[in-house]
Amino acid sequence: MVRHGQRVFAEIVEQYLRLVTFADDDYAERIQLPQYRSAKVVIDAEHAFGRPRFAHGGAKLEDVIDLLQAGEPLETVAAEFGLSQAEVEDALRVATRAAA
Repeated sequence: MVRHGQRVFAEIVEQYLRLVTFADDDYAERIQLPQYRSAKVVIDAEHAFGRPRFAHGGAKLEDVIDLLQAGEPLETVAAEFGLSQAEVEDALRVATRAAA
């Protein structure tokens, strides 16, 4: 229970906590972003200055999106960063979805 009698949905909280990797000092060390379906995009203060990056290969998300927005073909961008086309498509989907 929290203030005003609202309940925390344990299953939802647990699901999100599985995306957090904790360091030996029990502080969050790495967070996997949940909005991606096939790409594993993480935030880690020790890499890329804490900017979102692909866990596979380590490419910064913004670099991938910048190339796509510059007009580079999806296949070229995927090859450039060592990613699958599905990972790049997933990143593009999240970057271009309408704000809620």
